[in-house]
Amino acid sequence: MPVQDVVLSKPSEKVKALNESVQDAAEELLREMEAGKSETLLRYLECCAKFHQYSFHNILLALTQRPDLSRLAGMRRWNDLGRYVKRGEKGIAILAPMRVGYRHADMPNEDDGETLESFLIFKIVYVFDVSQTEGKPLPEVIHATGNVSTLYPALVEVVRSAGIILDIEDSVPGSFGACGVSLKGRIVIKRDLAPADAFRTLVHEYAHELLHWRAEKEDKTIRETEADATAFVVCHRYGIECDTADYLLLHEATPQLLLNRLEIVRHTAGRIIEALESRVEALAAP
Repeated sequence: MPVQDVVLSKPSEKVKALNESVQDAAEELLREMEAGKSETLLRYLECCAKFHQYSFHNILLALTQRPDLSRLAGMRRWNDLGRYVKRGEKGIAILAPMRVGYRHADMPNEDDGETLESFLIFKIVYVFDVSQTEGKPLPEVIHATGNVSTLYPALVEVVRSAGIILDIEDSVPGSFGACGVSLKGRIVIKRDLAPADAFRTLVHEYAHELLHWRAEKEDKTIRETEADATAFVVCHRYGIECDTADYLLLHEATPQLLLNRLEIVRHTAGRIIEALESRVEALAAP
């Protein structure tokens, strides 16, 4: 089926307005972080735990429109779950990427699959919080409430299935007093940790393995706070209490840099959560 020709256009005023609201929120968050502990950032990270499938950009957008979010989905997804949007409820606007094919004026008319080019645009779509819906009770997500007896063995399998060696030892090499360490393809966790601490530590070190063994190593403070924030998101998903950094310590941070870093945290935590929940389901299967 031929791809229809399209006219390249600038973002709509509504899309531009949504992007401006994200920038405003990022600037406000940056001001809070520069002043010290940011409760707003912790709220954003908590939402990353709930909505890991949404980009951080869209999480921020949703929160600017409805600060009391608890669970998000589009209308079709709610309908699939047996729930329906209440009459009169207003949708929460987020941005969804869409790739569009187009043809230059000098391109031949035949669609041979090679003459077409494409570009990415963002369109506004609407989602709804569970509080805006009614219908069947929702299926429960996994909750641990501090008990990691199921989660920790599943996380161990996730790490090892990624090709990473995991050793449990009496002490951690190269870092006195540390609970764990990432050694590029090998993680060492201290043996005498309480189960919840071992879980948090393993998430933290696994985040290092996923993020921080690139050709160009980043500042240690950035590496540690990204891993710490990722661990916070994953632990919060399962009701596991843990201390974490109050904010990401970014040198000469700008709102865009902050958004990029938090998207990295959100993406990494989502990757771990999805792998972990898939492994838990596999272990529970008869």
